[in-house]
Amino acid sequence: MNKIRTALISVWDKTGIVDFAKFLNEKNIKIISTGGTKKILKDNGINVMSISDITNQKEVMNGRVKTLHPKIFGGILANRENKSHIDDLKDMQGKFIDLVVVNLYPFVNEAVSKNLDMDKAIEYIDIGGPSMLRAAAKNYKHIIPLCDPNQYKDFVTSFNNNDGFFSKSDRKKYALEIFKLTHQYDENIFQFFSKDDDESDKIEFKLKKVDELRYGENPHQKASFYLSQNEKKSWMQHHGKQLSYNNYYDIETAFSIVNEFTETCCVIIKHSNPCGFSLGQNPKHAYLSAIETDPVSYFGGIVAFNSEVNYQAAIEINKSFLECIVAKSFSERAFLELKKKKNLRLITIDEKPRNNKIIKSVFNGFLIQDKDDFDEDFNSFEIVSKIKPDNEQLKALHLSWKLVKYVKSNAIVFSNDRQLIGVGAGQMSRIDAAKIAIEKAKDSKLVLKDTVMASDAFFPFTDCITLAAGYGVKGVIHPGGSIKDQEVINEVNKQSMFMLITKKRHFNH
Repeated sequence: MNKIRTALISVWDKTGIVDFAKFLNEKNIKIISTGGTKKILKDNGINVMSISDITNQKEVMNGRVKTLHPKIFGGILANRENKSHIDDLKDMQGKFIDLVVVNLYPFVNEAVSKNLDMDKAIEYIDIGGPSMLRAAAKNYKHIIPLCDPNQYKDFVTSFNNNDGFFSKSDRKKYALEIFKLTHQYDENIFQFFSKDDDESDKIEFKLKKVDELRYGENPHQKASFYLSQNEKKSWMQHHGKQLSYNNYYDIETAFSIVNEFTETCCVIIKHSNPCGFSLGQNPKHAYLSAIETDPVSYFGGIVAFNSEVNYQAAIEINKSFLECIVAKSFSERAFLELKKKKNLRLITIDEKPRNNKIIKSVFNGFLIQDKDDFDEDFNSFEIVSKIKPDNEQLKALHLSWKLVKYVKSNAIVFSNDRQLIGVGAGQMSRIDAAKIAIEKAKDSKLVLKDTVMASDAFFPFTDCITLAAGYGVKGVIHPGGSIKDQEVINEVNKQSMFMLITKKRHFNH
């Protein structure tokens, strides 16, 4: 095993590099460096040699070519046990390089996260960096490659504990990190370049475990949360016990619903269904009105707001047992108030999650579909009844239509222009869903008269229309598409109701 005498340092992320280079200087290890890295090291009093002193060639093409030179790669790739390699390196007046410290241009953080256009994105594709790291990893018996500032501390400890020598197994571990990094780096570039291509016949999953969950759908099931390699959490937990599988699912549903609205609103979720919703003058008003939808079922639910939660709302929230509170933010007083409940999970989400696919495992494969999140063009909905809804009634129809797509099929909801009045979820027949929604509204002592009814799919018969009309429901919104659409429209007209057809179905399983 050779002792480290010469290091090449060229880093984008300069975290910790000055202290690390000082350590190398103290151990009489010569440092070769490039561009901005060399300047920072020199400015901090570190002895450093320019790479051009080795290559006798200055950087060209605005720095695109600086390390790609036989003297550099010969110094990295030379097998110290091969005499011809040693002779070749001497003939070209090169130097053995024993340590390569390189991290790469931040392609994900710059090109991907900022969705740069292609001309700007390609400037963040590192060429020399991956090449040097791969060369060093290939020659790991003689070279140590470092690609992450987090590795410096471990390197220093091992160096000091072993008098500057590193075992073959340690060197191999460093090499493995390089191949892992460059593989993912190239994969990210490939995904960026191919994002507009139709690659639906082949999909690759590259996921990293982010959280171990309390349990899965049931306590005997294990569960974890994974993210794509280049993704970060779009939410943050500030307080409360560990999340479960069901919590994750319900939190996304809750946040998706409140993001459908610009006016202050609150939704309450139980078992991935909304059991309460209301627009409000403020968070407190929206929350209390949402509870009215179902004053029994909201207990132990997930509550979400599309605004900051203030102290007045927090006081009301703490009067009940709830699992999670999701919001854009919490005021300082609200946060302190809600923290009084040690298990209550407090979640902030600063952006709408970007996933546009739904993936489910089936047998030994996967089902993959687009998410049901297309932009609704309410102006394209067709009024098919003789009676036309007024503006307030249109608002009620739009509100109910936004909500029904988040209810498990078969789904029926009743609402006015501000509040969810009744929910019928997950029924095998549409008429049963309507009956349940009506009974829930009656149990909650809410008025069905003058409300509207939304259905996630077409009405196959007239029975739901007749039933709703008997309680004074004034309007209906559904996708249409049944062979009995005209019979349903005739019943709507007979009951002096109005109806909108959306031509978009919202099944949710």
